[in-house]
Amino acid sequence: MDRQISKYGFYIKNEVVGETKAVLVTPEYRDIFDNDHSIQDEHTSACFFVRKRADGKYVCTVHPGRLFICKDYHCCAARISKNGEEVARVKGKVSLVTQDEDLKNIWLDGVQKQPDRSREEITALLRGHGYSVLFYDGE
Repeated sequence: MDRQISKYGFYIKNEVVGETKAVLVTPEYRDIFDNDHSIQDEHTSACFFVRKRADGKYVCTVHPGRLFICKDYHCCAARISKNGEEVARVKGKVSLVTQDEDLKNIWLDGVQKQPDRSREEITALLRGHGYSVLFYDGE
């Protein structure tokens, strides 16, 4: 977020390429935008516009106007962190992209060999090994 221009209007900027764009918080998400900052409290580097819906899924509250980098960023089903640092991305349902060898082994045995595991089961498995996982809506 570059700067706020109204209650729900913002300028957002991609510092890497210098892209700046005006966006509005989508009306259907204004209540959670105003009242839920849990993702930002839990993950200090989380996007300013990400919020958790009542069903537990995360959404971008400015989705229709997001930057290109955001469209590219959401090209995965989940992100996995350890000690506050992102260590992996999940593409599709079970394809893991990581350099973390321990996580690769956990994922192979606990997820790829059991592809019908629920998000809750995967989250519990990873938490047991010190990881946190953030699933995105729209698998």
